[in-house]
Amino acid sequence: MTPRSVLIRVPASVGGFGGATDAAALALDATLNVKVTPRRDGEVMVRYFGNHGERVPRDASNLTVRAMEGTLRHLGLEFTGADFEMYSSVPVGVGLGSSAAAVLAGIVAADRLYRLALDEKTLFDLASKFESRADNLRAAWFGGLVTQGEEDGTYRPAPVPPDCTLQVVIPRGGFRSVDAGRLKSVPGLDEALQVSAPGLLAVFRCGSGPAVGLLADGGHADVISSVKRCFARYGVATTTAEFTPTNSGARELNGLSPEALTPAAQWVNETPHPVSLIPV
Repeated sequence: MTPRSVLIRVPASVGGFGGATDAAALALDATLNVKVTPRRDGEVMVRYFGNHGERVPRDASNLTVRAMEGTLRHLGLEFTGADFEMYSSVPVGVGLGSSAAAVLAGIVAADRLYRLALDEKTLFDLASKFESRADNLRAAWFGGLVTQGEEDGTYRPAPVPPDCTLQVVIPRGGFRSVDAGRLKSVPGLDEALQVSAPGLLAVFRCGSGPAVGLLADGGHADVISSVKRCFARYGVATTTAEFTPTNSGARELNGLSPEALTPAAQWVNETPHPVSLIPV
């Protein structure tokens, strides 16, 4: 029997609103799409198509691979290798939840391929071993806006209106880690976070940064230009992107599909078949 593949989709996410840390995050319409095909020879192959591909490892150190392998080993199962084909519209390493998406993709892939029937507590416990931002993990999983209660610390998802947009200014490289290696900074970022303009609802560091998020009422062009100038003064080039919040998280996007799953016992002795392009 030819081993079957599973296709996993996980949205981008962003936190850091108003300077808050790990207290709220929003799921975005960009997605990481990962096709996983099991192998039996212990080898790992990663193919990646998308933004910042130079930042994505193509071997077993890849975060999605590590999360999948870690999930299986935690449950006493052997990871016998796999082919990973990734198509992503999520910018990597700038604070838009690329690592949270990668971790969830690996765990959900393991769950679907091996029929692990993981509950959400176990899923988040496993994910926390690879991703420190609990807010991004919850937003990417549930979709919508996820906030943490002050009294009990529980994260609660809420839907967001469809007409909301988030503008993001992304510095190109050259950033450094600060705050014990967690937050990322770049020349001009501090000035950019102080930009003010009529109709600007919020300007904030996206997660650990260094991307800058802008929520504005009305036009965005003047605000975006002001933020870009802050970086340009230091010779830092930038790109811009627009995202729409989404209420569809990985939990909804990857609903259980029995016909797409194959127990390990059925494919472990089969020869793996070639990878094909992700149908997105």
